[in-house]
Order: sequence, then structure tokens, then C-alpha cells
Amino acid sequence: MEERSRVAPWAPPRAQRRLVELESETDGLGLNEIVRLVDAVLAEHRGRLDEDGVVLYAGTNTMSERARAAHEVSLGSRPSMGWPGDKFQTGLDELDMLEVLAPLQVAALMGGEFAEVRLQSATLANLACYTAFARPGDTIAVLPEAAGGHASHHAQGAAGIRGLRVVDLPYDADLFGIDHDALPGFLHEHRPALVVIGASLMLFPHDVARVRAACDEVGAVLVYDASHMAGLIAGGRFQRPLEEGAHLVTMSTYKSFGGPPGAAVVTRDEELARRVSAAAYPGLTANYDASRLAPLAVTAAEHAANGPAYADACVANAKALAAALAAQGFAVAAPHLGWTVSHHVAVDAAAFGGGDRAARLLAEGGVYLSGIGLPDQAPGEAMRGLRIGTQEVTRRGFTPDSMLEVAALMRGLLIDGRDPAKVLQEAVALRRSTQ
Repeated sequence: MEERSRVAPWAPPRAQRRLVELESETDGLGLNEIVRLVDAVLAEHRGRLDEDGVVLYAGTNTMSERARAAHEVSLGSRPSMGWPGDKFQTGLDELDMLEVLAPLQVAALMGGEFAEVRLQSATLANLACYTAFARPGDTIAVLPEAAGGHASHHAQGAAGIRGLRVVDLPYDADLFGIDHDALPGFLHEHRPALVVIGASLMLFPHDVARVRAACDEVGAVLVYDASHMAGLIAGGRFQRPLEEGAHLVTMSTYKSFGGPPGAAVVTRDEELARRVSAAAYPGLTANYDASRLAPLAVTAAEHAANGPAYADACVANAKALAAALAAQGFAVAAPHLGWTVSHHVAVDAAAFGGGDRAARLLAEGGVYLSGIGLPDQAPGEAMRGLRIGTQEVTRRGFTPDSMLEVAALMRGLLIDGRDPAKVLQEAVALRRSTQ
């Protein structure tokens, strides 16, 4: 019988092997050995992804040097419970300023009036909305998982933890969007307390106004999960969900936004904001990592100054990469719709053994992304797609011309069967040429 992990004996077999290997490397280490190990791990990580990797994973980004310089770690271990001027703790006068500055900036960028920025992840931001506007047993209508509906929208995630009944919105896989003809009848049938749109793969914007009109017929609260699109929205591109009718926007503050890890909930409605705030504190947080606020404020200021140019560059790179991949023989999703109008690109990887297998082979050659389901997949089918995001490589200096080289790297690995070690050298050279 194979040895099982001490960290997670319930993990799947592939993870068991890796966990056991790592555990064996840590056995018996003292303080100095652990410090050296941590230093080495951090250096190797920086080398692999920050310095040498072509990172196309859609759920990541890198902060600017200004934002990194504003990250004061000690703030994170200073409990801050309550509003400035009415806190349980004393001595937090300077933190008070950040707790006012950051939400004002985030709200303005997203087209709102109020922003709750204390939540540590977009999953918790979504859970705050579920807590504020639904009771256990209520129904929530969300995008299907195959269409990019996030785990936090579904029964296995935060929606299930809240005890909500989850139903999939009618979806048109050919148009990569909600089936608006079927939507009103569907909502009348299921009477959801909340409707959640926005996805982990978003090639095209939602028709938010039409969804809001259907929600109003049944009294549903419309939440737009902008975890992946927040950077484009902040730049005035892709779409403006609050202006188009969403009651609330949840968002990650990293990903395309490019700030520190964390999340926000934004709205124009004072009563909705009050209820989200109460769910966030004292409902889902007590202390929180306040060290996020300073780099978040700096990142938001950068978007206010340069957001449109960054958003345009992300989209231009995605369009260029989609065209280059198609020219190289890849089955890029949604060709009849122009592939994408966001910073996301999707590729059907069935010919390469599916999305997960293809992503792992690409990683051997220094190109990092992930598999994902595609909207036309059959229920239970393994994820068939590759999901690509251009938000980090754009910040690293990649241009549409660079995307031609990226597509060639991907072809070499997945179509031509080139030696991954040789492709890795080319990927490193491409990455270093943009520094």
C-alpha cells in the first residue's frame, strides 16, 4: 500500500505522491534549515514565474513596483474592528485614512458609491451577498459551471454553505451568453432571491440591462461577479455593470485589477451597502489583513491614471493571440463571434487530451495557464478547454507582436511535439526580452 500524506491523507492519488515527496524533504528540519528552505523556495518561485515564465493564467497578476512598495506587512497583524472614530482598538489613526481612501477609490472606479473592501477573497464577497440578501433554503440562479460559473456560485461552494438551492440559468452555448428568450419564464418558475452573472471565462459582456429587467419582474437581486473583469471595468472597457443595472458587483482586487489579493463588493445603493457591510463585519470577518489597503489604494490610483490604456492593451493582446493561435492551427473558441472582446481567450484542447493535460504540457515549456470547461461540454465531461488571460503579460510589457511568439511556443509544445526543454529556453528568452 502506498504511503499516504500526513498533511492531507484524503487528497487524490496524484496529489498524494507530491505531498509525500514534499513531506519527506521537510522531516527533521530545524530553524536554520527551514529558513534556508523558505529562502530557496521563494527564489525559485520568483525565477520560474516572475522572471522567466510566460504567465497566461487568467486568475493571477503582478502588482506594480509602487504598489509593492506600499505593502506594509505590520498593518496585517494590527486588529482593526469597527469604523474609523468608533473602533474597539486604539492607535490606528493612520489605518483609518486607508480604510476611507481605498473604498472611495474602488467605488469610483467601478461606477459605484459604496465599496466594502475588508473581505479577503471574492468567494467571501459572494458569500457576503448571499448572507445579506438570501436565507437558507432560498434559490439562487447562476451560470452553469461549464459556462464559467464559479464554484462559489454553486452548491459545492459558498452558495451551498449558505444553504441555498442552486439552479443554472438558461444559457446559449453558441453565443457564449445567457438565453434571454428563456430567462423571464425561467425566473418566474424558480423565483430566485439572487441572480449571479459574471464568470471565470468571459469572452463577451453580458446584456446586464436585459437580465436586470427580468430580475425586477420577480424581485431578485442581481449580482455581477467581476472577479476576472474588474481591471477592464475600472478602465472603462468591456462593460459597466452597475451603470447597466446590476445591484451589486463583487470583484477580486488582483487578477485583472492587479492589486493585492482580496476582494470588494461595490454598489450604488446605500441600503444594499449597509447590509453587505453588516455581513462582512461582524458577520464574516473580525480582524482582517489591513496590509492590503495601502497597495490597493495605490493600484486604484494607477487605474484612475492609466486604466483605459492598460485595459485596451490587455484586449489588443488577447485579440492578437486568438488570431495567432487560429493561424497556427488551434481551435480557438467562438470564431463566429470574433473570438473575444475581453482579455480572455479560450481554446478547445480536445485534440491534446483535454485542458488539464494540455496545460501541464505547456508548463513544461514555460507557458503557464489552466484548463477550463467549455459551454458546449456534456455533463460530467472532463474540462476540454484551455483558458488564457493576457493581464499579466501585458503588465510585463508583451505586445501584439509578442503574441505571435507565444502562439508559436504553444504550437511547438502541443501540435509539433517539440522537446519541452528547448521550448522552455525560447519562452525564457521571450520573457526576458520584455523586461
